[in-house]
Amino acid sequence: MIKALLIIIITLLFCSCTFFESISKGEKAAQIGNVVLYKSDIDKMLPRGISAEDSIHFVKQYIDSWALKQLMLKKAEEQLPKNEKDVSNLLEEYRTQLLVFRYENKYLEERLDTAITLTEKESYYTNHREHFVTSNGIVKARLIRMHNSSPSLQIIKSLAAKTDEESLAILEELAYHTAYKYDNYGNKWMEIPIVARDMDIDISELREQLSKTKLVEKKDSSYSQYLQVLEYIKPGEISPFEYNTGKIDEIILSKRKQELIHNLHRDIFNNALDNKKLKIIQNENH
Repeated sequence: MIKALLIIIITLLFCSCTFFESISKGEKAAQIGNVVLYKSDIDKMLPRGISAEDSIHFVKQYIDSWALKQLMLKKAEEQLPKNEKDVSNLLEEYRTQLLVFRYENKYLEERLDTAITLTEKESYYTNHREHFVTSNGIVKARLIRMHNSSPSLQIIKSLAAKTDEESLAILEELAYHTAYKYDNYGNKWMEIPIVARDMDIDISELREQLSKTKLVEKKDSSYSQYLQVLEYIKPGEISPFEYNTGKIDEIILSKRKQELIHNLHRDIFNNALDNKKLKIIQNENH
């Protein structure tokens, strides 16, 4: 009698919990067995400011994704053997890695010095020049595309063949106003494949032209293109300092991070030994 009464009480409590959960979370959006997706859960994920049409599309995708995930989980629980369903160790390992990762990031945010002087950059570049060999080749250049019918075509070609400051200034002004397309690439070094793509020319053909001339030409029935080459670094040669400043910043910051984390690990380990929180138990037989 008492056992039966306990079963009834437990059943009522379970039903009550389910009922109150349903009331608190509101209307259901989907259900698979006892697993329920509530509309309030979807509302929390719904991006703000989207249109009614996009909202409908988002809700449908979210429900479909949720349903597939639950169905796959159900199938996995049905089909996998017991030992493969036990993921408690994996979950604990993941939790450990995630918490350590978050703590290390917080530690770095509070202590990492992100200021890098020009002297530090130049010193690193000088001492590690072999790390800055370009595999593709890089170029400082100006790309000009002109209509073949343009009255400025010949003067543009003439100016593009010169590299003195006055000619460069005139070319930039004239090309800006008369060219179909003009790009000085921000006066920065550019990878050869990018320039080749912009000119619609084969990379190997462009490299061959660059090894011969400072003015690469390409024509078709409608346009004439001129690549005015100011500086060129061949594949296999060391790229200049200015091209690598961003990369050097990343390398120096990465080294600082590694040093900070190394020191953190060492200090935590040693402090634990000193304070008797860690005891290394060695087996004398080994």
